[in-house]
Amino acid sequence: MKMMEEYHKTVDWLIEDSDPAILFQASRDLLKLPDIKIHLYQKQISEHGWGQALLSHRNKDGHWGNGFYNPKWTCTHYVLYELVQLEIEQDNQECKDSALLILSCPLGKDGGINYAKTVEYSDVCVNGMIVTIMGYFGLQQEIIEEIIDYLLRVQMIDGGWNCMYLHGARHSSLHTTISVIEGFKIYLNNNDPRRKEEIKNAVGNAVEFILKHHLFKSETTGEIIKDEFFKYCFPVRWKYDILRCLDLFRKYDVKYDERMDEALSIIEKACNKNGKWKACSQAGKTYFVMEKPGSESKWNTLRALRVLTHYRK
Repeated sequence: MKMMEEYHKTVDWLIEDSDPAILFQASRDLLKLPDIKIHLYQKQISEHGWGQALLSHRNKDGHWGNGFYNPKWTCTHYVLYELVQLEIEQDNQECKDSALLILSCPLGKDGGINYAKTVEYSDVCVNGMIVTIMGYFGLQQEIIEEIIDYLLRVQMIDGGWNCMYLHGARHSSLHTTISVIEGFKIYLNNNDPRRKEEIKNAVGNAVEFILKHHLFKSETTGEIIKDEFFKYCFPVRWKYDILRCLDLFRKYDVKYDERMDEALSIIEKACNKNGKWKACSQAGKTYFVMEKPGSESKWNTLRALRVLTHYRK
């Protein structure tokens, strides 16, 4: 009974005087409110708070910052990726127009979108995020199918992906793999791609790759790969962490597997005595600070609670 009281108290804190993005996702994922009500909250994301603030920095040419990928977190690529995470309305025309600009970029020698002018080959992580953006906004262009072909082509034997595959990497990266899984999952959810079954199989192999690592361990030694995997950054950029991974698995109904248990326990133990988790973010220039690192985080509390309620039934 006491645990339930604490849970409800935390949820009340989450929705009290909150940004529309938090209110929308908490109402949907924790309170399970009807669609007709939560849609009103989602509509407000572009009109108030963090979503509106990001949209206000959009340039007249449809870009943010200095273009596609500069500066790092305030560019078109990452602002659109952030708006996807806030879950702005999927039919937002400004976002769709800006997303289409990305598809005007040249393809690299290997077949993915290539923002860089100094290298011939495209980046696997970046292209996974591009598929996420396009999938979220329901864009179906021939070039997206080419990007998907490229991502399927460079999947590694162990089931994952690695941006360094061209430079001798023999083992997949959790950072790269989670980006591609997210892109494929969201694209499958919102579109009807030509290679649907191949994409499903690729995702299944990639999920198994992560599970073989118990989400954070070396498959050969059992040692922790990186302590960074226990830092839960939001907004999500390119880095992998166990909360990001489990929240994605939850969202797309990846079935519980006992190999998740250690990661779930680590997330549980990261909770403060007051039932809240701390904020964390990747360093870099931003338009504003969403949550000060080290402060009580509504985003991480929301994400942790929905993961734990999903997998700790």
